[in-house]
Amino acid sequence: MKSTLRWTWPILLVALLFLVPWAIHELAPSRVLDVAVVDKTVPFRDRIEHRSLFWLLNHLKIVKPDGAAYDRDRDYLGAFPGPTPGDPPARTVDLTAERARRADLVYLADTYGVYRKDLESGPAMKAALERSRPLYGGLTAAEAEAARAALAAGRTVIAEFNTLGSPTGAEARGTLEGALGVRWTRWIGRYFAELEDREEVPAWLRHDYEREWDRKWEFRGPGYVLLQDDDHCEVLRVGIESPRVALRLEHVRPTDAVLEDSADGTSYPYWFDVVEAAVGTEVLANFRWHLEPAGLARLEARRLPAVFPAVTRRTAPGGGVGWYFAGDFADNPMPDGLVPFAGYLSARRRVEMLKLSPSELEFYWCFYAPMMARLLDGIPHR
Repeated sequence: MKSTLRWTWPILLVALLFLVPWAIHELAPSRVLDVAVVDKTVPFRDRIEHRSLFWLLNHLKIVKPDGAAYDRDRDYLGAFPGPTPGDPPARTVDLTAERARRADLVYLADTYGVYRKDLESGPAMKAALERSRPLYGGLTAAEAEAARAALAAGRTVIAEFNTLGSPTGAEARGTLEGALGVRWTRWIGRYFAELEDREEVPAWLRHDYEREWDRKWEFRGPGYVLLQDDDHCEVLRVGIESPRVALRLEHVRPTDAVLEDSADGTSYPYWFDVVEAAVGTEVLANFRWHLEPAGLARLEARRLPAVFPAVTRRTAPGGGVGWYFAGDFADNPMPDGLVPFAGYLSARRRVEMLKLSPSELEFYWCFYAPMMARLLDGIPHR
């Protein structure tokens, strides 16, 4: 009997450790929020540009006005891939003024689009590393005006990296910049774990460097690449111009409530753009370069700032709130399955904070997910 009890208590404790967080999550009430997500960059059915956002909506038990859970495969606007990998989009759906006004939140996740060469890999589902003919993409002038009108009607609008960039035209870009209170400098950048990796570093990026510098792309190892259109390309090599983690997301003090659960100083490992905030636009978090003297000299030569906005907020005259995330924040290689446990976001954040190199997962769990959880909590359903 004593032997049986000795084994029973540990088993019961382990069971409780799993059952209690599960029960708390299951018993938590759902919350209605009408979310209109725009993702035009869906060449394949993995839907990587908005998958992590939908995971978070479902984890937080945010549901549609009809009470159903959000479905990443159906509940968005943009490109809908055909039944077979490699097929062009079966249909496309743009953001309309009526849909924007009806939504509590309009989230412009990605507008880069779908290109002919993206589809050539078929079942491999790999985006092309060279430019090709666009099939669909770019924020239209009508969509930008719809987002602006939604702000004027008191709605929340979030846009992130590449909404302002190519292939969005000048008229749409100007409308959105004015509504969100930011200006794109045409500079973008990204961290690469292996600069020699031709399966990851785009061919057009290497060509831009070779054209400007009149030398071969022979970089190896990790580093950051900065580009302005097809005219300028700068490489910051880890160990020479850059330490291992050179670009960090840092709170503007005092820390805004929406960032209270997000880790200050989180490394950022993916695409970003350099923007400037207009007068009247709040900057809640900045990207800050932590470079070697040689790297700071390269920034100065390009007249690039060592600190630039990462998360901005602007309140429109109509009461709506416009946010800009100057990075590809919602693009994350998330697993498909949910984890229905209360406290999971906090636990995962603690684990990811132990990483020593830039990581998309660290950024997601330590910065993006806690920020979005607070931001979503503050949006009322009308």
